[in-house]
Amino acid sequence: MAHAGWKKFERRIARDHGVERQPVTGERDGSDIKEHARYVISCKCRSAVPKTVRDWADSIARCGRRYGKVPVLVMKEPGKHDDSALVVLRYADWIRLQADLVHSETVVLDGPAL
Repeated sequence: MAHAGWKKFERRIARDHGVERQPVTGERDGSDIKEHARYVISCKCRSAVPKTVRDWADSIARCGRRYGKVPVLVMKEPGKHDDSALVVLRYADWIRLQADLVHSETVVLDGPAL
């Protein structure tokens, strides 16, 4: 029997981050991938992202491409604290940011002492 598409999605995301998918065994705590040094990741594969969110993300992505910058969508509900806002960015941009983060950590760790 072939694996469901959402399982394949979780597996690809986990492997992109150097870990494996966390099987649904009843023992997990909500994350979809096994322990990662920095993140707890939950993957959602649905038939559609809410249209408003997709439209906002597409709009900021066009702007990001125009200026050569990483597009980031920050959303929150009125009356909620800013620290509860959600940050949305495209997966390709996330991967690039992670590569930049690893590179900057390597430079700092391997660079001359200040």
